[in-house]
Amino acid sequence: MYQIFVVEDELLIRQNIRNMVEKMQGPYAFCGEASDGEMALSMIQELMPDILLTDIRMPFLDGLGLIRHAKALMPWLKVAIISGYGDFEYAQKAISLGVDQYLLKPVRQAELVQAVEAMAAQIEKTKAAGSGMPGGMDEGEVRLALRRQWLEQLLYDRPDLDQLLEKAQALGLDVVKAHYLVTIVSFDSSDADQYQLRNAVQKTMEEAGCGLYRFNSSDQMTYLTCDSDPDLLNERVYQLVTILRHELRDLCPVVTAVIGPRAGRLGAVSEAYHAAAGLMKAVRNLCVGKVINMNDPSPVSPEITRLESPFGEDFQRRLQYAGPEDVPALIDDILNGPDGDQFESVLVRYNALLSLFKTAACLAPKGPSAAEKAGIDREFDLTAASGSKSAFREAAVGILQRALREQTRRSGETEGYFYVITRAQRYAQEHFRDPDISLLSTARHVGMSAAYFSTVFSQTAGQSFISYLTGLRMDRAKELLTGTDMRLTDIAMEIGYNEPNYFSHVFRKTVGMTPKEYRQRHISQ
Repeated sequence: MYQIFVVEDELLIRQNIRNMVEKMQGPYAFCGEASDGEMALSMIQELMPDILLTDIRMPFLDGLGLIRHAKALMPWLKVAIISGYGDFEYAQKAISLGVDQYLLKPVRQAELVQAVEAMAAQIEKTKAAGSGMPGGMDEGEVRLALRRQWLEQLLYDRPDLDQLLEKAQALGLDVVKAHYLVTIVSFDSSDADQYQLRNAVQKTMEEAGCGLYRFNSSDQMTYLTCDSDPDLLNERVYQLVTILRHELRDLCPVVTAVIGPRAGRLGAVSEAYHAAAGLMKAVRNLCVGKVINMNDPSPVSPEITRLESPFGEDFQRRLQYAGPEDVPALIDDILNGPDGDQFESVLVRYNALLSLFKTAACLAPKGPSAAEKAGIDREFDLTAASGSKSAFREAAVGILQRALREQTRRSGETEGYFYVITRAQRYAQEHFRDPDISLLSTARHVGMSAAYFSTVFSQTAGQSFISYLTGLRMDRAKELLTGTDMRLTDIAMEIGYNEPNYFSHVFRKTVGMTPKEYRQRHISQ
């Protein structure tokens, strides 16, 4: 089944395209829609469509920006532009972004069917070739893509070591060494063309002979290197960062890197990666433009390497029913709780304030306006507020109280949605075992468009619908893993996943370990 997502700011045109997609015969399904590129980008990261149909001229983020960011995150995505006659210049730019089809408005059913079938044929051709990557690549590009795929398996999936070594040998990778280093490189690319930056990074990596790397996102990359001499590893990484800074100086003057703990075997690389990723998340905004090596004798605060947001699900639930007057007690419970000692670290306090800013942004029914964001930024200096525990408490209380007051002021706009969200949650609880349940089917059940439902659910429930659905499935998976001896394949089918490997991927990403590890850990307890 090919999932199709539609982006068009004109409501009638969008409805017409959606109707045409829904009428199409064959393995095609309409999975969602959005009225602008900014909303679409967040939705397609959750829905993971196969085909994107998008207009060019749209508010907030236009079609070209959407395509650039979406392709950076999902290189396999097939894209068709649907635009007016006057957009030829834009269409020419779109070609350079890897657009697969170009249709003129008003688009006809037969033309749309032909374009979608052509893109589906490209997907099938890629699958038949066995690369799992976009078509149109030459042999060198395919090999590079397969190497990235191998690295992704090593970092995330933890496959059988024998299979991993067999694949490495087939790809010509010399990875049997005594020492391994994982480096995460972040590019400060807020003003850079993401597509151009990505190409520049790729060119630099290839010219430097660094074959084992992958993009985590449009502005972040993971690089793996191995050697029998640990000193050569460090030298190689520092040299690469220097080269990247030099080659990217015009596009991206600020490059930040975190070097993970040295791994002594291939099987330990994944753990080293997750340690580096956690540290990068915590210090990225404090250590801009620096290289942090977790193997250096100069200590990185141990709290940082194990840092998780203290404002987790329990805090979010309590905040949901709190008023501004309740906030000081909520913050004090965190500071004086079992993990309160971590707030002795400046970096922890800074990262926690960033987390609270995100929480505050979710409290407002429509999210903060640009003016409100600017006001918050002026009122709360994160660097100064991180300087002491008392300053942190004052800022944390102020941020949340301001957000709750704003929520109260604007809550009238979302009255009545709680009933709708309750219906949606009940529907998900009853149907999460169904592999066909989706954002779209649930939105239809409660009588909303997918885009509107997605926004209302996120703002009311404090999490996306996909995250809520995944949580239901993971809770049931944990019960089956610890309470039965069912095979992983059967558990995957039981909770709504047709593909066991995808279930394992989602479980590891959500729980922090594979289903097998989770079962073994709880059996041994």
